[in-house]
Amino acid sequence: MEHVSAGKDGLTRSQREAVDGVAAALATVGNWMFSPATRRKIMASSGLELSLGDYTLLAQVSLHAPVRLSVLAELMEVDKSTLSPPAKRLESRGFIERRPDPADARAQLVSVTRAGKLAISKLWKARTAAVAALLTEWETADIEQLAASLGALSEAIKKGP
Repeated sequence: MEHVSAGKDGLTRSQREAVDGVAAALATVGNWMFSPATRRKIMASSGLELSLGDYTLLAQVSLHAPVRLSVLAELMEVDKSTLSPPAKRLESRGFIERRPDPADARAQLVSVTRAGKLAISKLWKARTAAVAALLTEWETADIEQLAASLGALSEAIKKGP
C-alpha cells in the first residue's frame, strides 16, 4: 500500500492538482459570467433595456435586500456615489424602492419591487439560456453532476472557512 502524505495545506498532491484545476476553471467561468459581452447578451435576450450598471445594481439589490446603498457599495467595492445614478434610474422605472431604515431613520434601505422581481426573473431566464447554450452537447447526467457539485461548493462558500 502506497503512503500518500499531505502537504502543509492538508492536501495530497493529487488533491492539490485537482483543486488547482477547480480554481482555474472557476476563474474562467467567473470571467465569462461577468464579462460585459456576456452581460450584454443576457440583457438583450431578456428584452430589458438596462445599462450594465443598472443590471448589476438590480442583481445586487435582489440578492441583499433590504439593504443600504452604502453596504452594497462596500460589497461591490465601489464608491457609494457611483450607485446613486443607477439607483435613481431603477427607482424611476419602478424596479426598486427606498424606505426608511427602522434602525436609523436618517438612512434608507433599498429593496426590489414586484416589477423589479419580474425584471430579475427575465434576467435569470436569459442567464440560464446563455449557460444552456454552452451545455448543448453535454449529457443530462453530466449537467446534473455539475449542478450538484457547484451547489455543494456554493453552500461551502456561504458557510465560510
